[in-house]
Amino acid sequence: MDSMSYKSVKARGKAFHSFVNRRFMNRSRFLIAACIVLCLVSLSAALIPVDTTRAQPANSPWPMFRQDPQHTGRSPYNGSATPGLKWSFNATSYINSSPAIGPDGTIYVGSYDYNFYALNPDGTQKWSFSAGDKVLCSPAIGADGTVYVGSHDNNLYAISADGSEKWSFATGGLVFSSPVIGSDGTIYFGSADGNLYALNPDGAQEWSFATGDDVTSSPAIGTDGAIYFGSYDHNLYALNPDGSQRWKFTAGNAIKSSPAIGADGTIYVGCADNNLYAVGSAGTMNWSFATNGSVDSSPAIGADGTVYVGSGDGNLYALNADGSKRWSFATSALILSSPAIGADGSIYFGSFDHKLYAVNPDGTERWNFTTRDWVQSSPAIGADGTIYVGSYDNELYATRGPAPSYWRLAGIVILAVAVAGLVIFFVQGRRFGRPGSRKRARSERRPGIAEKERPQ
Repeated sequence: MDSMSYKSVKARGKAFHSFVNRRFMNRSRFLIAACIVLCLVSLSAALIPVDTTRAQPANSPWPMFRQDPQHTGRSPYNGSATPGLKWSFNATSYINSSPAIGPDGTIYVGSYDYNFYALNPDGTQKWSFSAGDKVLCSPAIGADGTVYVGSHDNNLYAISADGSEKWSFATGGLVFSSPVIGSDGTIYFGSADGNLYALNPDGAQEWSFATGDDVTSSPAIGTDGAIYFGSYDHNLYALNPDGSQRWKFTAGNAIKSSPAIGADGTIYVGCADNNLYAVGSAGTMNWSFATNGSVDSSPAIGADGTVYVGSGDGNLYALNADGSKRWSFATSALILSSPAIGADGSIYFGSFDHKLYAVNPDGTERWNFTTRDWVQSSPAIGADGTIYVGSYDNELYATRGPAPSYWRLAGIVILAVAVAGLVIFFVQGRRFGRPGSRKRARSERRPGIAEKERPQ
C-alpha cells in the first residue's frame, strides 16, 4: 500500500472513530440528562406537599372551620417546629373566632368588636367588615373567593374578596355555628333559633330543619352528602341533602361540639355530659369515652384514625379507633379549642391557661406559646407552616413556620448538586463534543503531537 493510500485509509478510520464517539457521547449525554431530569421531578414531588384525598370548597390551606367538610382538622402541611412569634394583629376586643386562610394567603377572622377582618400574610390589615354584633364563628371560603360568616346580629353574611357585602340572610337567633360549603356550593349553618339552614350561593333559602333548641354546632358533610350536626336539645342529627331527617342520636346533654367524620363513616362528637361519642353511619352508638369535664371541643381525626379532643377537665385526649385511650396531655385549665393536626401528626390546640400547645404524636410536648389571656380559638395551619390562632387578649397570633426537616434539607442539597451537575455536564459537552475539539485538547496537553500528525 502506497503512502497516499495508507494516509487515506487512516483518515477515514479516524473519521469513523470520531463519528462513533460523537454518537456515543450524544446518546450518553441524553441518557444522563434524562436521569437527572427524572431525579429533579421526583425530588420536586417529594418536596412539595400535595393532598388529593379531599376536595375543598376553596383551594387553600385552611378554607373553613376544621379545614374540610368532614371536619377532620387535618392539614396537608407541617406546622411550626418552634414557637417563635412571626407577628400579631390587635383587634379592639376578644378574638375567639377560629381563622380561615384564603388561596392567596389572606387570613380571615372575626372579633367581639363587631368586625370581621381580612389580613395580609404579613399581618397588616387588608380590610374590615362591620357586622351588627359580635363575630365569633369561623368563616368558610368559597371557590369563587366569597367568604361566608355569621354574627350575633342573627345574620349570615356573604362577603366579596374585596370586603364588600354580597348579601345577608337573617335568622331568628344569633349565628355562632360556623358555615360549611357543600360540593354543589350549598351553604349549611345553624342558628340559636333552633334551625339548620341550607342556602344557595345567591343567598336564597333552599330549606331549613327545626330542632328543639339552639344550634351552635357546625355541620359536617359526609362523602355521600349527608349533613351531621348537634343541638342543645341533646341530639346529634343526620340529614339527607334535601333536608329530610335520616336519623338522630340522643346523648345525655347539649351538643355544642361540631362532629367529625372518619374514613369509615363513623361520626365523632363531644357532649356537655362529659363524653365523646362515636356513632355509626346508621345512627347507633359504637362507643363513648368519659372525661371529667364538658366536651365542647370538636374532635380531630389523624391520618391513622386516632381521634383527638379536648375537655373541660383540662386534658387533650388521644383515642384509638375502638375508643380506648392512647394517651392524655394535661394543661392547667379547660380546653374549648379544637385541635389541628399537621402533616407529620403533630397536634396544635389552645387552652384557657393562656397557651397554644404543640404536642407530638406520642403525647409529649413539642412546645408551647404563651398569650396574655384565654385561647378558645382553634388553630389554622398555613402552607408555610405558620400557625394562626386568636386569644381573649384581643390578638390574632401568627407563629413562625417550621424549620426545614433533615430530609427536606437533604433534598435541597441533592437538588442543588443535580442542577450544578447538569450545567457542568452540558458545558463540558459543548467544549469537548465538537469535531476536532478532543484532538485540540490532546494537543494542548501533549505539545508536538499535532505537528507530527500534520500532513507533510
